[in-house]
Formats: sequence, C-alpha cells, structure tokens
Amino acid sequence: MNISYHEAIQAYEAAKVNLSDVVRDDLYKKREANRNRLKENLPKRFRVKEFIAQGSMAIRTTVQEEDGDYDIDDGVVFFADDLVDWLLRLIPLFARDAQEIVRDALKDDTFNRQPEILGNCVRVFYAQGFHVDVPAFRVKDPGTDSEQQELAGKDGWRASDPTQINRWFEDRVQKLNRIQEDAGGQFRRMIRLLKRFARSRSKQWNMPNGLKLTMLADECFERSYGRDDKAFYFLLANLHERLQKSRIVWNRAQQQASRDQLTKSDDDENIVELHQHVFEALEQLEILWDDQCTPSQVRTAWDWVFQTSGFFLDFDSRNNNLETGVKT
Repeated sequence: MNISYHEAIQAYEAAKVNLSDVVRDDLYKKREANRNRLKENLPKRFRVKEFIAQGSMAIRTTVQEEDGDYDIDDGVVFFADDLVDWLLRLIPLFARDAQEIVRDALKDDTFNRQPEILGNCVRVFYAQGFHVDVPAFRVKDPGTDSEQQELAGKDGWRASDPTQINRWFEDRVQKLNRIQEDAGGQFRRMIRLLKRFARSRSKQWNMPNGLKLTMLADECFERSYGRDDKAFYFLLANLHERLQKSRIVWNRAQQQASRDQLTKSDDDENIVELHQHVFEALEQLEILWDDQCTPSQVRTAWDWVFQTSGFFLDFDSRNNNLETGVKT
C-alpha cells in the first residue's frame, strides 16, 4: 500500500462518521430529560439507585445516521427490596410489572407516540427519529459481596451486569494505548468505520447490529501506527479470514467459559451477507497493493467501500492529491 490515504480516511471518519459534539450534546440532553421525567413520575416507593449509560453512546462508537435514528441505551437500576407487591410486601414483582412501571413513568403528553415495552427494554420515541431504550434492572443485596443485578426481560428476571461491556471496552482501549500511542483511539475509529461500511448501502444490505460488529472488530483489529487506511484494510482482511472459519459471534466482554452467543447459528443471514460484502471490499482494495496504483484508483477503491458521495474527491482536490498521492 504505497499511497497513504490515512489523512483522507481520518478526515472522512471525523466529518461524516463520528458524531459531532453538537449532535452528541443534544442526545445527552434528551437522555437527561428522559431520566428526570422517569424520576419525577415514578411512584415514591420505587427508588432509583442509578442510571447506567449503555451501548455505543456509552463507549463512543455511535456513527452518524442520515435519518437521525439514533439508538440510545440508558438502563435504570432499582432496589429489589422496593420492587415488591404493594399489599403483599414479600412477593417480588414480575419483570413485566417492572417494565410497565418504567413505561408509565416515561409517558408524556407531548409525545406523538407513547413509550412501549419491546423485549428487554422500554422504548421512548422522539419526533426527530431517534429513540431511547430503557432496560430495567433490580439489584439485590447492594454493597455486599452477594450483590446481584438482574434484567427485566420478556422471559422474566435474569442475571445481567449493565456495566460489563463498558468496563471491558474501556479496559481494551487503555491497554491498546499503553502498547502504542493512539492505538485505542484507532480501535474506536475502526469500529465506527466498520459500522459505516455495514450501513453504506442502507437497507440494500442486511447487516449485523452494532454489538456484533464491535465484538468482531475486537477480534480482528490490527493496529497500524499513523495509517488508518492500513488498519481498516487489515481489519477487513482479518474479518474475512475469521468468518471463513466460523460465523458464530460471542460476547467477548464476558468470561470465556460463560460467554453469550450473539448469533443464532453459523448461518445467520446478516453475518453471511457481511462476509460476502467484506470479500467484495477486499477485491476493490486489492489495487492498493499494486506498485503502479494511481491516486485516482486509490480514491475509487475507498469510495466504493464507504460510498462517500464525493467526499474523497473533494478532499483530494483541496489537498492537491488528485495526481501525486502521498507515498510511504
């Protein structure tokens, strides 16, 4: 890969993939308003122990969405001792009861569509197109060695650690940064770029969700100092090889002996299709390793991968890279 496209890729990621501070701050404000409404409307007997930001917003891997359909995950934790029948205090509430309490507390006359219980969370819909998912947890024996947290879901209460992925991810980033400067930052950028690639054809492609892509990126990330173009190529190459061996995806934030399987089988349609399109991307990028490769060919290859709508052409034009390129 003689021509470096690092600056163009990094500029594209910053401008068109990563959330802007303005959008992120607005989403945080909506999340805070959601929390305040929940606390204000809850029956007094239900105390909120804490709120726990989850998902891509929490680990800063959310990518820009053209339709504004951002998914914010924000868990609420209750004390298990409070979640009991009002009359028969010794009988714990069912998981569905806890979800209904959260749903009712989140209702607002200003909403066009009122909150709904969907699987393992309560979803709050906003007119701008995005939504906030609020999973409900209960904590037993808080502050003791026996402390246990459980998630209210469609199948009842089940053990769940709402901070597990956040802790695992931040630890991964810090370890990478200790190995090499900005390696953790590059890891974050590669996850966002992988998400952008997966969504680059909108609904034309059936792609895995962000959690599965994050776990696959963790397995396949290969740092490349000062070269985001190489790092993303190696990520795709490693991902292709990995999916040739197995298309089962595991929750790597958990201990290996007890990891949850995130895919149903080795033949999940979205993983199979991801594998196919990763191979297609590698075919497009193969030209980058040709000694006779031109800047125009580099731009064309990367534009196919991300479908940038002219961003790379504009970038190269502004930086006089149309003919010469940057040799390394």
